[in-house]
Amino acid sequence: MHMSLPEKFPPPVTARGSPINRLRNIITITAGTFFVLVFFLAIKFYLPGRPDFVSTESSTTAAVVPKPPQTNFESINEGKPTLPPIPSIFNPPTPDIERVSIRDGDSLILTGVKNITKWQSVGRPPVRKDCWSYAARFKPYVSPSPGILDLISNNNKPTNTRAFIVRLSTGQRWKKEFNLHARAVVLEAGLANYDVFFLIHSDLSSPESRKWIKGHVPKEFRNLTRTFSTKDVKNWLNGTAPFKNIMEHNHLPLQMFVANNKQYDFIYSIESDVRLIGRWDEFLTDIDEEYKSHRERQEPDQDMPETPDLVTFEALKRPREKWLWLDDKCIKDFGGREDLRSSIGPMWGWSRRLIEKLNEYNANGVNCYYEYFPPTVAYKESLTTFFYQHPLYCPKKTPSGRHSLKLEELGKNDPRTVQYEKAATGCTYFFVNPHSQPFWDQWYKARKNPDACWPTALVHPIKGEFFN
Repeated sequence: MHMSLPEKFPPPVTARGSPINRLRNIITITAGTFFVLVFFLAIKFYLPGRPDFVSTESSTTAAVVPKPPQTNFESINEGKPTLPPIPSIFNPPTPDIERVSIRDGDSLILTGVKNITKWQSVGRPPVRKDCWSYAARFKPYVSPSPGILDLISNNNKPTNTRAFIVRLSTGQRWKKEFNLHARAVVLEAGLANYDVFFLIHSDLSSPESRKWIKGHVPKEFRNLTRTFSTKDVKNWLNGTAPFKNIMEHNHLPLQMFVANNKQYDFIYSIESDVRLIGRWDEFLTDIDEEYKSHRERQEPDQDMPETPDLVTFEALKRPREKWLWLDDKCIKDFGGREDLRSSIGPMWGWSRRLIEKLNEYNANGVNCYYEYFPPTVAYKESLTTFFYQHPLYCPKKTPSGRHSLKLEELGKNDPRTVQYEKAATGCTYFFVNPHSQPFWDQWYKARKNPDACWPTALVHPIKGEFFN
């Protein structure tokens, strides 16, 4: 049945409107369609998600931990280590290229620079396969703001239980390149919750030492500077054990430092000519993570502490029979050469437990050359020594040497998943600098080349007034 519309709903107008009105309607419809399309495109591209063109890797990827046995230096990823928050005022350096490929074993390092040494990776491949230019490594430290300098001066915190010590003498020149290194040490070790100290051997009088510090040490480091004299060490040792000089017994200032600073249960120390390509906070975190993985694999008869007692960066070995630094009294004190262990000490990690044992040996009249005194005490006392393998680079496919101990020659509580076969030694981490110096020099000289980058490396020694 047909019903007519009420009067208030008049029938639609069927007549065509004017051309102007029709044009206005077309423009309105087109504009509306355009804005709808824009809205849906915005949803597609800007809502949170993981676009397939975004890399999921970063320069702070997790430490890669070797599986036991490390026959081919294979590595596994055990999860991301947790780094402390970074102060908003400080932007740490970032590598030029991430995840540069360096194959296991002997391999060419591609630096992007022509007519230089073709460095070979002769040891363990880098944990973090970042590639650094000299400029990128030290960029944040070239012209630091007053806020950054204040952050350096006030790095040390009463809650920190670990210290990072840079061992120096009054011969240190504190030139520009050393200052960049020193700023990096403080700010980056500080990110890993380390107090940092510059421990300076000075046999000047107290007024002369203060004058020397004011005239040589940049202002931002003075609050972190401590001095000691040969006389201080002798007085502290109190005649209980033999003492020759600071060079041969440079463990004693560290023992004295820890004895006088009760808050620290672990310290790292580096010599003035140690350098790192890469960031200190990441390097120290990788050491912790790797030791943790070995501790999780300890045998039922072992008692490995949460923190190792001695961290070395060269494979442990038994000193050779005619080594210059062997002492007949020390050989006798330790029960023969078979029980001696040694490792070069440009960089050490020591627990308070080890240092207190060293003090006990001193009190009983035993004091030996620093490269075998701490490792031997750790071995004799069944403390835990952890050899941290790190990358080494040579201008040839063979390292300066290889060292290993048999499984039964390791300490009772040493990780048994570290040193199964001969580990590379020498090259860019050695007691002399025929390889470490050109490795660093060439990196510096290529600093303006945008394609030049070097992989992560702990390097020693770096000599010369220019870099120090």
